[in-house]
Amino acid sequence: MAREVTTTGSKKLKTLMKQFNDHFPHLRINIHSSDMALKAKRGETIHRLDIDKTLSDVREKIGSGKISLTGRKNVSTIEREFDEIFGLYVQICYTTKEGKRYYTSGSDDKKSLTQLNREKEAEGCQKGEWK
Repeated sequence: MAREVTTTGSKKLKTLMKQFNDHFPHLRINIHSSDMALKAKRGETIHRLDIDKTLSDVREKIGSGKISLTGRKNVSTIEREFDEIFGLYVQICYTTKEGKRYYTSGSDDKKSLTQLNREKEAEGCQKGEWK
């Protein structure tokens, strides 16, 4: 069965996060407002959006569009699509076996979700906690 999560405007962020984590258990998706991207680049603490809100409630770009999160898509593609379609800063994350949390970067951003999930599982990374 194909691993795919789709976005809809009426979908709550927590539902999207849980579905993503169900399909890619060693990864998480964090969704932030666009201004958090600048804060992250400056090394400041960033906070994700209220996960009880829907995608339509938090999107910063108005228009139609949806994103399909499939196992074949690269991390950077997903992060870019959220920015271009919804105006949101999205980061794919993982938690090491020691409990340290990281955002993907560098070569990990070029990997597919399936590949990255398998690698993080092999490294002993914890199953993601979407909450």
